[in-house]
Amino acid sequence: MSGFSLDLTEEQSDLRDWVHGFAEEVVRPAAAEWDEREETPWPIIQEASKIGLYSFETLAELFGDPTGISLQIANEELFWGDAGIGMALFGTSLAVAGIFASGTPDQLVEWIPQCF
Repeated sequence: MSGFSLDLTEEQSDLRDWVHGFAEEVVRPAAAEWDEREETPWPIIQEASKIGLYSFETLAELFGDPTGISLQIANEELFWGDAGIGMALFGTSLAVAGIFASGTPDQLVEWIPQCF
């Protein structure tokens, strides 16, 4: 029998470092500007999309973690950068969850990609 552990797996540590790097290099330097503008930070979302952070595939991988903490790790690091920008990026997951839970296969194929 293995004991309970809060140690991160190598994949989870890599995820934490990857998202933290994005938050440190891209999100934090831009946070005050986008807060002041009170606008959706489209350039930040585009940067996240370019590196694969803002995508259905990444969201599916985060949700697919059997430990259930990968999405929380990503959120914690991203929100460390800025909570508003974090919501702009991961707020999409709320719509995706609703479509995934109740949609038909045709609706999933049509609407989930449009959330990104």
